Amino acid sequence: MNTPAAIINSIGLIFLLTVCTALQASEYKPIADAHLHYNVDQAEITDTEDALKQLNDNNVLFAVISSKPPELALELVEAAGGWIIPFYMPYLEPDRKRDWYFDQRVLPSAREALASGRFKGLGEIHLIVGYAPSLNEPQAVIDGLLELAKEFNVPINIHAEASSHLYFQPLCQRHPDVKIQWAHAGSPLPPQKVAALMRACPNVWADLSARDHMRYGQMYPIIDERGDLLPEWYKFVIEFQDRIMIGSDPSYLEGESSWEMANTGWNHVSEVLAFHRRWIDGLPATIQSKIALDNARSFFGSAAEKAIQARKSLIND
Repeated sequence: MNTPAAIINSIGLIFLLTVCTALQASEYKPIADAHLHYNVDQAEITDTEDALKQLNDNNVLFAVISSKPPELALELVEAAGGWIIPFYMPYLEPDRKRDWYFDQRVLPSAREALASGRFKGLGEIHLIVGYAPSLNEPQAVIDGLLELAKEFNVPINIHAEASSHLYFQPLCQRHPDVKIQWAHAGSPLPPQKVAALMRACPNVWADLSARDHMRYGQMYPIIDERGDLLPEWYKFVIEFQDRIMIGSDPSYLEGESSWEMANTGWNHVSEVLAFHRRWIDGLPATIQSKIALDNARSFFGSAAEKAIQARKSLIND
């Protein structure tokens, strides 16, 4: 008997090739990519010109990016001419992903980054059970970042990953005035638990990046063999249609590659965005634009509007 993951693996390539072929024959609808990175291990093999071509080819109207080190995000922003929104990723040492919240330099560096006006948000930050501390009580660095987000009126992208939504819930409830982007919609969580968190925290918006066939979708699929949302995921998207975004999150390691090797994620941006376009096309017409573009536009606010204006100006020129 085929498992959901086996089904996704066996038919994923076939259906994605079909989708890509169909999309090549028609005009892409504009979308927002709410979750991008341009890290040093990606920049080794994908220069800014190639990265921007991937986004242009997919009619990405505006995008949000964070990088390790943060300066790489600014390089891509400058090369784009203003239609990419940079977030500050407070990992002062790339290998401190698992313990960055003990680094006392994080808050001063994040404050300086936001005060400079160059960065329009914070994150992605990772809180993964097994490494991250309990969130039942305030944590100086973690909660401090959310307080900075409120002070500067910017959103924060949080990768909170656990077997239960209850791990993340105390943090988002302590900061009800902060706009939180929940990376990967809880990663391994089923839609019922994702929904429970979003009901408990109206300030949380979910992005479905990395829920594709190449990453979390291998073990925890959101689509069936036709590329349509599974029933419980469809129900989730309908309920939270105003608080869901997509992103390509171009982070991928080929075969037996290790995390120390160059990351080829940008080579798969078109494939991942085709994955999302397919299930979005299966939604009611009134909801499709919300998920693809409008929700991100609302969530990122004035930064998104400025990015869109810059994008349109470049197109008109």
